[in-house]
Amino acid sequence: MARRKLVTCRQGAFEQGNAARDKAVPIPDKVLRHCKYANGRALDLEPIEKNFANESMQFSFEEETDDMVCEISESVVRDVEKAAIELLAARAFTVSELRKKLRSKKYPFDTIDAVIANFKSRGLLNDGFYAESFSRSRWLTSTWGPRRIKQALHQKGVPEAEVDQATRRVFQDGDDYGKEATFGMSEASMDHLFAQASKQWQRAQSLTLESRRARMVRWLQYRGFNWAVTNAVIRKLEAQHPPP
Repeated sequence: MARRKLVTCRQGAFEQGNAARDKAVPIPDKVLRHCKYANGRALDLEPIEKNFANESMQFSFEEETDDMVCEISESVVRDVEKAAIELLAARAFTVSELRKKLRSKKYPFDTIDAVIANFKSRGLLNDGFYAESFSRSRWLTSTWGPRRIKQALHQKGVPEAEVDQATRRVFQDGDDYGKEATFGMSEASMDHLFAQASKQWQRAQSLTLESRRARMVRWLQYRGFNWAVTNAVIRKLEAQHPPP
C-alpha cells in the first residue's frame, strides 16, 4: 500500500511538473506538501523541483529566443524591402547599384541578397531591361555611341552579356545591313547619327575645313564611336556639304 501511494505521489508530482513546465513556472509548494510516504515521512522532492524548474526555464528561454530571432528577422526583411521599394520608386537601379545602396544603410548582407533575389523573381529588378532602356535613352537624347554606353553600364555593375545584348538591340535594330553593318550599327542608326553630326558640322561653318574635321572627330570620339564610324560620317559630311 505504501508503495502504491508513493507511485501515486510521484505521478502527481510529475503531472504537476509537466503543467508547471508548460507554463514556465516551478512546481507549486502545495503539491510538494501533499507528496508523502505512507508512514508520514516527507518525500525529498527538492531535486525534482529544481529539475522541473530548470527545465521550465530552459524550455521557456529557448522558445522565447526562437520567437525573438524570428520576429527580428522578419522585421529586418520588412525594413530592407521598404527601403528597396522607396529607392526604386525614385528611379531605376541595377542589381549592383541597389545592393550598394542597401549595404550603405548597414542592413545584413544575407538579408539584402534574399530581398534582391525576391525582387528579381518578381520582375522588380532586371539588368537586361535596365541596360536596354538606358542605352536607348542615351542614344536618342545624347547621341552616345556603343563604347560610351558600354562603359557606363559596366560602371553600374551590369553583366557583360546583358550589356552586349542591349547595345546590339539599340544599334543593330534588325534593319537590312549594307556596308554600315561592318561598323556594328544598322543603317537606321547610321542615318540618325549622321543627322545629329550634320547639325554640329553646320555650326562650325566659320572654321577652316581642318578645324571642322578635328572638331567633328572630337565630338564623335567623345560620344563613344569607333574610328570606322567616325571616318565614315566625316567623309559623308564633306561630300554633302562641300566647302564654298
